[in-house]
Amino acid sequence: MSTEDATALDAVAEGESVKAKTVERGNKVLVTPLYGVKGEQPMCYHVSIDGCNILLDCGWNDQFDVDLLAPLAAIAPTIDAVLISHPDTAHLGALPYAFGKLGMNCKVYATLPVHKMGQMYMYDHFLTRQDQCDFQETFSLDDVDTAFAAFVPVKFMQLSMLRGKGEGITVTAYAAGHTLGGAVWKIGKDAEDVVYAVDYNVRKERHLNGTAFDAIHRPALLITDACNVGRAVPNKATRDAQLTEAILSSVRKNGNVLIPIDPAGRVLELILLLEEKWAQRQLGSYQIILLTNVAYNTIDFAKSHLEWMGEGVTTAFERKRENPFDTKFLTLCHSMEELKALPAGPKVVLASFGSLEAGPARHLFAEWADNASNLVILTGQPEPGSLSEEVLQMSTKASAKKVKMELAHRVPLEGDELAEFEKSRKTSTSAKTESVKDEQMLEVEDEVADIKPVEQEAEPMDVLFGVTTVGETQDADLRRRACLTEGFTPISTPYGPMFADEVWEPTMTDYGEEISMEKFHEASQSVIGAISIEPVREVPMIEQDQAESVQEVEDEIQEVPTKLVSENREVNIRATILSVDFEGRADGKSVRTLITQTSPRRIVLVHGSITDTKALKTQLAASLPGIDIDTPSAGETVECTSASATYKIRLSDALVQKAKLRDMAGYKVGWINGIVGKALEEGGAPMLLPLSALNSNNGDGMALTSVTRDALVKKSSTQPGSVFLGDLRLSDLRQVLSQEGVPAEFAEGVLVCANGRVTVRKDGDEKLVVEGALSNEYFDIRNILYAQYQIL
Repeated sequence: MSTEDATALDAVAEGESVKAKTVERGNKVLVTPLYGVKGEQPMCYHVSIDGCNILLDCGWNDQFDVDLLAPLAAIAPTIDAVLISHPDTAHLGALPYAFGKLGMNCKVYATLPVHKMGQMYMYDHFLTRQDQCDFQETFSLDDVDTAFAAFVPVKFMQLSMLRGKGEGITVTAYAAGHTLGGAVWKIGKDAEDVVYAVDYNVRKERHLNGTAFDAIHRPALLITDACNVGRAVPNKATRDAQLTEAILSSVRKNGNVLIPIDPAGRVLELILLLEEKWAQRQLGSYQIILLTNVAYNTIDFAKSHLEWMGEGVTTAFERKRENPFDTKFLTLCHSMEELKALPAGPKVVLASFGSLEAGPARHLFAEWADNASNLVILTGQPEPGSLSEEVLQMSTKASAKKVKMELAHRVPLEGDELAEFEKSRKTSTSAKTESVKDEQMLEVEDEVADIKPVEQEAEPMDVLFGVTTVGETQDADLRRRACLTEGFTPISTPYGPMFADEVWEPTMTDYGEEISMEKFHEASQSVIGAISIEPVREVPMIEQDQAESVQEVEDEIQEVPTKLVSENREVNIRATILSVDFEGRADGKSVRTLITQTSPRRIVLVHGSITDTKALKTQLAASLPGIDIDTPSAGETVECTSASATYKIRLSDALVQKAKLRDMAGYKVGWINGIVGKALEEGGAPMLLPLSALNSNNGDGMALTSVTRDALVKKSSTQPGSVFLGDLRLSDLRQVLSQEGVPAEFAEGVLVCANGRVTVRKDGDEKLVVEGALSNEYFDIRNILYAQYQIL
């Protein structure tokens, strides 16, 4: 119901017996960027919708700077839901720390590939950092598992309902086209939508289609980024040729190529490109290696989730059963040792991480950078403050290039250090074992204290006790006492009743071959003789329990004890440094076009340099006049509450039966005339009744004077004009007319139909004009045009 209609009804009913209705205003929406605005920082934005706290992404940088998360720490326990758009560190890297250290405890919504690939990202981060520093203090593998156990995997276009404070709020993911499973999120409540769209791509790539962002029309609020606005994305063919020729130029000089990448995500597109070029040009003599801790898992997941990829991948698999990730030239390695074990020769190595802050990529860079035949390819904008940014800046200098870097790795303990470690670990393990044993003994004694043994006379038995230790005697006694329960009567004979048992020893197999037990005996003796068997003692039950409990020391006993060794090194950069845009993001022109077509009623710009943010705001203000465009700073709250009122009413059954509703964009749309009545329950929504309620006085609060009743009837009897719902372009209409056998051609922006007898042109953004002589062709074309819309 519109505000004008509600005001008119209130004005007519003033002074009558109809009580004033309490209505709700627009949804209260507050947007607060925690970090990731006016710069290239990771992304994390807090959105509050009528008191429900939703976090849009929860990213971190590759330096894992804890100070960056201070704004998140202040609100983490109050978050009701998290929406993750992409699987990389910049979008979800802080989740393990938030769940493990900041008290976050809520559902995390993401597509299945983002869930699985994101988990691989964080596993690789932990394994890499733990090998180079004491990373457990930041987050552990348990923190990673806890965070990803909270995920709710969703599909594209799947409507998900929030619970608790989010009752009535829905979230829907649309393909972003940047990474596998990457999403643009639409958050809906009542009749208003909030859209969160960052890092999307309009281009179709080898393994992904472009974004489905254009399927969203006129949201109440659009939160989007200004990243990449100032850059022109190169032509795909030109970019691929540049990358390929640079690689071949290096390997043909017997050089190596290092491509720092992230463990999952954009690396899939690079792998498909290299596989394609290696097959076309028969380059099998040059090795392609994927070097990450989760290399196998990444490729295996990609193989089994083709349904999330582009049409080219799915079509090839359906028709030819070809899986593009059944690679022919790619070798998977999980450590530097595996890489060094490969045959000698030029190599193209895709190694983690892209920032060069850690991982095998950092070590390979230090090893290969001083060779002029080698090549280092950076495939995206480097992270601010990272080694990759420093290297890219130095590559533009003509003078000598040197970079200082720290390299750390673990080495096994030896000699006195190993002996000291073993002594310390043995002491710690003994203390833990004794503590666990004392706790379990107390538990058993508490249980036994509640047990009343049943006494029964039995015949005396001669029992031979073997020699044992005092501890084992106590353990056995405790076990016997713990077995006594109410109603249990011990038997008086050594053995209980048993059924007769007959051992069947076949002499011949089912195929008629004779079975010789001597052959089995000889074979078993030969195997046993080759094995050294240690005497096995019976382990008391409580000792076994202790062993399981002390497993909390986990793999400390089995792991080889190590220590960290670091060195500061000055690296001369003689290798070629090449930057190629393989980020898979929309360029500035595509961003402006897409936002303009979406026509949001309000825009909040985040994530982009100050220059790009200002430029995009200026351009959108020109193409979308009259809308508010906000560019908040970190920590600044923008109130985006809708200016139009929202009324909750219930439709009576009689009114619904008379209404003619049509499906449109997930809603039922139609014209309804009615009169607002009383709510069925205290504090509930008022009931919208049919106009016939004006002539009755049945307790609905409709006791009106004749003057008021006549005014309402006159107002409601005015029939609204026809409304055409849909989005039709002249090019689409031309295609439809051609399918119906009506010739149509464009001439100076006008669609000329039926050999010039009828024309269709646009008049403004929301009006189509059909002109021509009244004839059969005119009415046929008009009917075809009408059929493309929902008409109310």
